[in-house]
Amino acid sequence: MPDTQPVRIETGGRWPTPEAAYALAPGIGHEIEWTMRAAVHTPFGVPLGREFWLRKAALLDRFALRDEASGFTGDATHAATEAARCLLGIDHAAGLGPGGYANGPYPPDHPDSTHHPRGYIRQEYALWASNQ
Repeated sequence: MPDTQPVRIETGGRWPTPEAAYALAPGIGHEIEWTMRAAVHTPFGVPLGREFWLRKAALLDRFALRDEASGFTGDATHAATEAARCLLGIDHAAGLGPGGYANGPYPPDHPDSTHHPRGYIRQEYALWASNQ
C-alpha cells in the first residue's frame, strides 16, 4: 500500500521526477488490473474518462521508464507518449482552465506540455494521486 503523505512535486525545472510522480502509485499489477477492468466494464460507445487515460498513461510511462533504463526505446515509449497525448487532448478539449485539470504549473495547452506529453502525465498523476 502506498504511503499517504502528500507529495511534494519536484519539477527539476519542469516536470516531476518519475520517483516523485509515482511515489503514491499503486503497484504496476494493480494498475494493469484497474485499467483492464475499467476498459472491460465501460459499455461500447461510452468514452473512457480522464481518470482512465491518466492512469493508463502513467502505467505505460512506468513501463517505458523501465525500458529506457535498460537502453531500449520502442513500443512502450511510443504507447506512453500516445496515451499522454490522449489525456492532453481530453484536458485541452475540456477548456476548463483552473480546476478543469489537476492545476499543475503547466496547463494542457502550454507548449512545454505539448512538446513533453509524458512530463505532463507525471505532473498530473502526482497531483491526482496526492488528492486521492
